[in-house]
Amino acid sequence: MTRAEPPFFVVGSPRSGTKMLRELLNRSPDIWISDVESHFIPRFTRDVARYGDLGDRASFERLAAALRATRAFWHWERRGVHIDTERWYRLCKQQDWPGVLEGLFHCVHEQEIADPPRPWDEILWGDKTPAYMAELPLLATLYPDARFVHLVRDPRDCVLSTQEAWGSTPLRTAQEWADRVRRCRAGGASLGPARYHELRYEDLVGDVRGRLSAVFEFLSVPTPENAGEFLRIPENLGSARGAGRVMTGERQKWKQRMSPGLRRRIEEVAGDLLDAYGYEREFPEIRPRRLPAAQMAAYRLADAWRQLRFRRNEQGGWMRGLRFLLAR
Repeated sequence: MTRAEPPFFVVGSPRSGTKMLRELLNRSPDIWISDVESHFIPRFTRDVARYGDLGDRASFERLAAALRATRAFWHWERRGVHIDTERWYRLCKQQDWPGVLEGLFHCVHEQEIADPPRPWDEILWGDKTPAYMAELPLLATLYPDARFVHLVRDPRDCVLSTQEAWGSTPLRTAQEWADRVRRCRAGGASLGPARYHELRYEDLVGDVRGRLSAVFEFLSVPTPENAGEFLRIPENLGSARGAGRVMTGERQKWKQRMSPGLRRRIEEVAGDLLDAYGYEREFPEIRPRRLPAAQMAAYRLADAWRQLRFRRNEQGGWMRGLRFLLAR
């Protein structure tokens, strides 16, 4: 089997289970997704022309140097993935931006998977970056045949999970969930079912093999015999931290752990989407409304401070934490 297809992208709101889905898909010998989220692809796609002809070695090296300053490279380095510029350049099948990206991910694959079951030219490679929910049109232009898998989770459970992991403000999480999901659905609708596949987290954990089989079929690869197993432990935060299997009890936690007042407020910003995805409603009479811009700005500022404190502890200092957050 020789693959000529472009990559695929896994997207979803923060704490929606995309790490879990990544490692379920990685169990297939025909698929590989790095355990590092890239984040940089849209920004460089919009700006890559300023680096000139990427077939020119000096231009390529300027682009490579800029990419090395991104957070993704920091994560790869921390995991022992060291990208050699000469190797990267030689692995680019085409000297353009899509070709440079494939060459980069090929380098990462060589080091993340020491003994791959399939060679690079026989696998379908992907990228799991939840923030790309808002970037489907751009990515679909970059890779005209790329496919997208969108994992949706009840926003009330997403709110609880982001609170538990990072202390995020609940209403900010709910509003951004609604905004991102709307943009992703709109982008997916323009691509059509051949390129956009949507599934609910709750359905996936309730019928792992059945729902995975549909995803593998969408990606045109066979369902492996061990579908439902993880390749690597996916989660390092929250109640599923370190879990070696799919956690079926991570559904409808909001019913026990969220106040009625907050549940009502979340339905105000996301109730129409709860209906669209078939999630339970408690206050169906509520008319939807957005949170005021000033309120969202205040929430973002508070959450930025919480993130800085989180990264200070993770990185071992205020400046290291700040540099990490400023890297993109």
